[in-house]
Amino acid sequence: MILLIDIGNTRLKWALLDGTELTDQHAAVHAAWSDADCDAAFALAQRPDRVLVSNVGGDRIGAIVRGIAMARWGIAPTFVQSSAAAAGVRNAYPEVWKLGVDRWVGMIGAYAMHRRAVCVVNIGTAATIDGVDRTGRHLGGVIVPGPDLMVDSLLKNTNGIAPRAETGSIGSGVFANNTLGAIHQGALHAVAALAERTVESMEALGEQPQLVLTGGASADVGRLIRVPHVATPDLVLRGLAVLARSDAV
Repeated sequence: MILLIDIGNTRLKWALLDGTELTDQHAAVHAAWSDADCDAAFALAQRPDRVLVSNVGGDRIGAIVRGIAMARWGIAPTFVQSSAAAAGVRNAYPEVWKLGVDRWVGMIGAYAMHRRAVCVVNIGTAATIDGVDRTGRHLGGVIVPGPDLMVDSLLKNTNGIAPRAETGSIGSGVFANNTLGAIHQGALHAVAALAERTVESMEALGEQPQLVLTGGASADVGRLIRVPHVATPDLVLRGLAVLARSDAV
């Protein structure tokens, strides 16, 4: 049994890989986590054989996870790193370590699931989009602020918007009749439109990608996307499972 952990900018998600089966995902916001919080979260019924981690959440939470795994089970977790190639996917970055490991592992998970060209959209604090062609070649990616970060940036870095956004309603259309709605709707539609644009760009290259959405804001954005897509909330965990099964880490 392998404990798989996906540490994002905001949330920590985990699941168990038992043979070939991945258990349900658990998640928690980790910003205020202490050692005790982490220890309570990982109070498993049995000792895992390995602990495999994707971490973009920073050194502090990584150290907490490492410390609890050592104290509870005597296991030094394996922190996955982006590499030139793994599980059939080839990294486009010349300096492979500069590709965020969550993006790398998510691509591996999506490509393994669909075995065709994929466009992977991970919508959290940041929104990242990566294309992988039918042969597993990473085409590169896009990074923009996630919807909440877009909203927060406008509220904190402008003089006149925040007071006007204290009340109002948020709809689903592009246009809003109040400032609060205009900000939130604009942010969601911006990411949705970018996802559609990346699919169009891959189609122009002769690929027919499966659009795969993941991340905390993927449901809100997904409702606005006008092209076929699938939602996979545990995509990074699935990618970690692929790496674990392939003995690539």
